[in-house]
Amino acid sequence: MQNISTQQGESRLVEGQATTEGPLEGQRVAAGPTLLESFLPEADIVVNDEIVVMAPPEVTYAALRRADLAKSRSLVLRAVLALRVANVRRARRRLGLAPLPAPARVSLQNVQDYGQIKLAEKEGSEIVIGAIARPMRTESLFSGRTAAEFTAFDCPGHIKAAASFVVTPYGQRRTLLSYEARIRATDTRTRRQLFFWDALTAPLMQLVTSRMLRYMARVAERQCAAHAHAHAHAHSHRQAT
Repeated sequence: MQNISTQQGESRLVEGQATTEGPLEGQRVAAGPTLLESFLPEADIVVNDEIVVMAPPEVTYAALRRADLAKSRSLVLRAVLALRVANVRRARRRLGLAPLPAPARVSLQNVQDYGQIKLAEKEGSEIVIGAIARPMRTESLFSGRTAAEFTAFDCPGHIKAAASFVVTPYGQRRTLLSYEARIRATDTRTRRQLFFWDALTAPLMQLVTSRMLRYMARVAERQCAAHAHAHAHAHSHRQAT
């Protein structure tokens, strides 16, 4: 499994081997703008990461949609998600909303439970989610905004964030799973707050992003291995009979 950071041209140690950022053999560059760009064309902060998944695109995309991040083995990812879930539970209780189930599930299939918006999906290729909130006010996430309202929203004192997961064929039976998050403040004062918090949390958020992609890749690779094992077992059974 190879993890590739697109943030800086630094070398990274992956599975015991040093890799450097650069052109990737087999990577296909999108011919036009992504869905993400149509929802948030300009951003104050951009986070990118990519991982090569040893599974076909269709398996990777299915895993992307159903992966429950709360089941990740990464202590860092689970700790960050636990804080997020706790904040959302409190916000939902204050707003009189139905409580989250216990244990909470965190996936792309239930983003609305956390005040996020499913902005768009290109089946088999890209999923985009977004959120609008006032800084440090979790309750403000639950305003019931639509994808169309997200694009037009520009009220001062808010932060708009959108993130996309893109699945791209990468060589033979492999996939490049890409993640990009864009964050923009709607006024100068809020932008200063955004930059302040980004300076404090950027390394942690980059680590969380990396662990999230690794987990999604593992889910896809386990599913691919299970399919291969089942196929081999069925084939040997047919030969035996």
